[in-house]
Amino acid sequence: MDKTAIKEADLLEKVEDFAKTVIFPQRETLIRSPIFPETLWRSFIDYGLAGLSIPADYGGQGASFQTIAQAGYLLNRYGGVPGVNLTLCSHWTLARLHLLKGTSEQLKEKYLPAIAEGTEILSVAISEPGAGAHPKKLGTTAIRNEGRFLLNGEKAFLTNGPLATAYLVLAITSEEKGRRAFSTFLIPSKTEGLEKTAGVELDFLHPCPHGGVRLQNCSIKEENMIGEEGTAFERTSLRMRAVEDALGAASLLGTLSHLLYHFARNAPLSTASQIGAIETQLQSLKIVAAHLANQAEEQSDALNTLLSLYLGFRQQSKTCLTAIRDLYETSPTDPSEYISLLLRDVLKYSSIAGSAHNSRLSKVGLSILGSNT
Repeated sequence: MDKTAIKEADLLEKVEDFAKTVIFPQRETLIRSPIFPETLWRSFIDYGLAGLSIPADYGGQGASFQTIAQAGYLLNRYGGVPGVNLTLCSHWTLARLHLLKGTSEQLKEKYLPAIAEGTEILSVAISEPGAGAHPKKLGTTAIRNEGRFLLNGEKAFLTNGPLATAYLVLAITSEEKGRRAFSTFLIPSKTEGLEKTAGVELDFLHPCPHGGVRLQNCSIKEENMIGEEGTAFERTSLRMRAVEDALGAASLLGTLSHLLYHFARNAPLSTASQIGAIETQLQSLKIVAAHLANQAEEQSDALNTLLSLYLGFRQQSKTCLTAIRDLYETSPTDPSEYISLLLRDVLKYSSIAGSAHNSRLSKVGLSILGSNT
């Protein structure tokens, strides 16, 4: 085993211990809490996990996307609170996905060490009230003004929004013949003209906080633009969604395994075949999830490959989820409040972006219907 593999194995052992000793004992409180506890974030820092994905040159451990995906699995498998997973995995993923490429060395030196220490927290601001993330409906603008940009608009549904110390804001920087070009700006939360708002509250995935921001003549330096001007919708929105889905596949399997093993503790022998059928499907899906994470690492710009593979994973994981839900629903013993909330979380999470996924499935089907072979 090479040194990198040993290092990442040590990191994953630490993540598993964090899940078992910090998250799991608080699971029944955490899954109901609309507020992410400061003490939990402090424990995350004290375990040395805040910098998991940050390169060693900036004070982190330099974990790959594959390791981040495995860490997500362990958090849900042994911690059992997907909302905690979402907060922590977002922290790991966003910096690696958005700041390592296309960002000035000045910004990297300012933010990456602080993210590794857990004192800076990022949140991506794409969706807007009443518009979602559809590019034709987004209205936030960034207008050049004497070497700076003035941003105006409002964002909602921001994962980790209330915790964030800086936002990656997607805004329209030009429009020609009805075609919009978007750019992304890194904006500190205390910038004049930026106001945190309640956004749109979610009734699931607690304690992961969601919020919004309102931008009113918010002035930011040109140097705070991430990547090339006008290319951000593909770079920030589409790529992020594909990579997050790819890495989140392992986290979903962690939750499904947690639910299955919890049920099996007191299950009647008559359910052995059902449990075995689900477990073997989950083992197969773990191979797909690992491949998704590997594809995210090697081809994070080749979105079609990630999207197609994830669509297949999504369909098969829904089959497992339905089977697990049926086990609980047909059990003579009512599930605990915690298990009911966990089932709610995973069912609602699995329905996110359902229409977009169905649209992609239709395109795949139509391509086959129109083929000559």
